[in-house]
Amino acid sequence: MKSRRDLLVILVLILVVSVSVLLILPFLLEPPADNRPELVVSYPVKDSTVTGMVNFNISIIDEEDLTANIYIDGQFRTSSNNYEWNTEMESDGRHTIRISTQDSAGQSDSTHFEVTIDNVEEDVFFEPLFKIMVYNIKESGLNDDWKEIIKQENPDVIVLVETGYFDNTSNETLNAATAELNEFFADEVPYDSYTTQQVQYSTTGEAILSRFPVLSFTQIDTVPLDDESNYYVTHDFIDAVIDINGAEVHVFGAHLKASGGETNQGRREVETEGIINYMDNLGDVPILYLGDQNSFSPDDVGDLAPQTTMTLGYGPMTMLLYPNHTTYGQYSSEVHNYTDVYRELNPDDPGFTFGGQDGEAFMRIDYIIANTFFDGAFINSSVVDGTPADSASDHYAVAAWVNWTVLYEPTQSQRLSADSATKVSEVLPVRIENPDQIVELIAILPLEKIEERCWALLLDTTNIA
Repeated sequence: MKSRRDLLVILVLILVVSVSVLLILPFLLEPPADNRPELVVSYPVKDSTVTGMVNFNISIIDEEDLTANIYIDGQFRTSSNNYEWNTEMESDGRHTIRISTQDSAGQSDSTHFEVTIDNVEEDVFFEPLFKIMVYNIKESGLNDDWKEIIKQENPDVIVLVETGYFDNTSNETLNAATAELNEFFADEVPYDSYTTQQVQYSTTGEAILSRFPVLSFTQIDTVPLDDESNYYVTHDFIDAVIDINGAEVHVFGAHLKASGGETNQGRREVETEGIINYMDNLGDVPILYLGDQNSFSPDDVGDLAPQTTMTLGYGPMTMLLYPNHTTYGQYSSEVHNYTDVYRELNPDDPGFTFGGQDGEAFMRIDYIIANTFFDGAFINSSVVDGTPADSASDHYAVAAWVNWTVLYEPTQSQRLSADSATKVSEVLPVRIENPDQIVELIAILPLEKIEERCWALLLDTTNIA
């Protein structure tokens, strides 16, 4: 009897063990967890300012021994968790760092951020002669030739329109383009650049590239109207305050609503009413207003008239230029008087900026507008057409040279002696009726700054019988 009981106990134990094994076996056979890798970047730090050698400190939390891939301004640099980056080989300004990794299962992690390189210690002297440009580059720079136009023109301040996706991955596209241009202009003061953020379409957005210090950058999505309401604009404006030889200048970038028809004309007019009010609220300050207005100038009539069937209207430019106009004057500025720079300097040249690329229409819709702080300061203005401009964009850029010494008092070390200035003036053409004009300009230029391009401009400016 006892043996039968023992046998029963043994059978029960075998049954229990078998069931336990069946329950546990799936867990024993299940492979270990394969978690998604996690990047941890201890250095450099997001939005920090770096100099000299920068030692990357990257760790990756994962079951595998993984290595990070490092990209700077969109260019692959190395696969390393401890990269030594020599920032002295880069231009000063902001750069985008993107770091990524991937495990054998295809799971990945990435991070991106900006840092600012600042290796230049000495103060930079800016000539009173400088060049500005506005350029609609078409759908976030669809054709890379837009950069060739900048390399050709070498402007000191640029407002780009339709920068759209330049705000991707911590401005990687913008910073990559800026780095390329700074490398090309290695002997010039490097550009600093800013662009609109959270842009959803390739055809919206503006950016500024400036060799002058950018003191602030504001993205404007609403503007104040005369009835004290706020209007949400179709394309955000930008307001960049830059330091031009000691003067704080507001450089605006604009892209008014596109396409013809009364509805779009009305939107452009309301947007202009609002940005005029915004600028009035700044008070009596220097303003440069650059952009694609998608509208015509009231001065473009007769032989200058746009050759198109598009109904873009004349309202926005009339508001800016003609405060006494019977219809649009009520929306004009109460603080500023504005000048259409290209038309002022080219009264007989149509200056078409759109449509000529494909020959379907010819119109001027891109403008450089300046307030009275710049009266008499513009030397010349041109439309940048021809090769490679025809393929670079569906717009031509508009450029202008400025000789601006207003509000600027140079230090003694930046002045030439009166004797030196007089000697320089004596070699200029005898047709100059007022040599003091050239002496005043040269008196604030160091000798090494009087280069061939400056001489050409000075001669063009003063050689008037």
